[in-house]
Parts: sequence; structure tokens; C-alpha cells
Amino acid sequence: MNAHLGELTRGGRLSEKAAAWKRDDPKWRAQELAYDALETDDFKYALRLVNDALKLDPDCTDAERLMVSLLPMSLENRIHLMKEVVEKAERNFGEEFFRENAGHFWGIVETRPYMRAKLHLAEMLVEAGRLEEGAAVYARILELCPGDNLGVRYQLPALYLALRQTERAAEILSRSPDEEEYSAAPAWARVLERWQAGKLDEAEAALKNARKVNPFLDKYLSGAQRPPEQPPEFFTPGDESEAQVSAGVLCLATERSSGFREWLRQRK
Repeated sequence: MNAHLGELTRGGRLSEKAAAWKRDDPKWRAQELAYDALETDDFKYALRLVNDALKLDPDCTDAERLMVSLLPMSLENRIHLMKEVVEKAERNFGEEFFRENAGHFWGIVETRPYMRAKLHLAEMLVEAGRLEEGAAVYARILELCPGDNLGVRYQLPALYLALRQTERAAEILSRSPDEEEYSAAPAWARVLERWQAGKLDEAEAALKNARKVNPFLDKYLSGAQRPPEQPPEFFTPGDESEAQVSAGVLCLATERSSGFREWLRQRK
């Protein structure tokens, strides 16, 4: 047995055999096609790749998610179909899988397509104005993956603040308090959270810190300037680009907090 294993490992033959086995696995090939579809900007090519992936594996969650994203339809229909993609993936995992692995999702590679679909669903629900539902999906993502590889901790406090669920926002922010010293979204979310809680002295102190972390966000949250409809894909901390990305998360909450913008403008 050892001699055979030694023969296989010499010259990388074991890796070659493993790669060959993967290529023969339709699920693996389907996932690779889905990854290719994610990376291309060519709509027709992406659609063809997704179709090919689903022929190989009808349960390929990334391919199903992309199909829902690519085909033209109303937002409500898109939400309905994305829910079906998420629920199908949950059935395929089974209840026991969730019981055993909740708290470790994303660290388990096969959960990542499901987590991406769930994140996409949350974003759609928020876009449709269904904030309670969107917040519930974000919260579940955070339960499954407390390490938060998907950055849900930035969106969720803002949603809770938009819903005037101040204590819930405070609880999420309290999980990563150090981030308020260098990250615009939590720093400015803390200002609004303290203001909603009626702790105005603490809101003033949080405002000084937030302006230090990123002063460019002030004009968007005060309503002096509208953020761009399409925020940048990448940003630099402390820069205008970070302010535009963070504004997309926080502006809804400030718009729904009557009196906050006026309070902010008075503290120039």
C-alpha cells in the first residue's frame, strides 16, 4: 500500500489523477462553468455557460442564481425565483447539515454558492423595499457565518436603523467596536444609533469620530448631495469612494430618521 502510494505521489501523479477524477465529475464541471459565467461580461456567453452547467448538474446553486439574475423579469418575480433557489439548496443540505454546521458556513466550501444566493436574495428584498424580510435574511446569514465573510455586519445595522430597531442595530455594531475607528459604515451608523437612542452627547462624540474616519460621507447623509446611483465597485478607506459605497448602505436609514439630517447639518 505504501509503495503504491509512493509511486502515485512521485512526480505529481496523485494530483494529476485527482484532477482527472474532478473533470469526470459533472457537479465539479458544472461549478467550474458557473465560475466562468460569474467572471465574464458577455451576457450571451454567460447565459450559455449557465445553461451548460445546469445540464450537467440541475442542482448547481450558482448556476441557478445566475440564471435568475440574467433573465429579464420583474423584481418581484426575481425575488420569488431566488427564494426557490435558496429553499432548494436548503432541502439538498438537509436539516441535520444545518444543525451540525451552523456557525461554520462559508468555511465549508460547498456552502458558498448557497450563501451567495442568500445574500443576493437579501439585496433584492431591500431593493424592493421589503426591509423586514431583507433584515431577517441578513441576520440568518450572520447566524450561519458569525465570521461574516460576506460583510453583512455593514448592511444589517443600517437596515435595523431604517426600521427604527435601534437596540438590534446597537447589538450588531457592538460585535466589532474596533471597526468604528477606521471603517466609515460602522462609524457613521454609530452616530445615527446614538441619535435614535436619544443619547445626544454620545451622538456628538460619535460624530467627531465618524468625520475623522471619513469626512466625505457627511454631505450624503445630511442630504446636501445625492450619492451616485451606481457606487464604485472598489474603494479606498477614508476616501470619497468609501463614502459613496457607505452612503448606499446608510442613506435609507437617515432618510427614515425624521430630524436626523437637520441635526447633522446644524453641527458643521
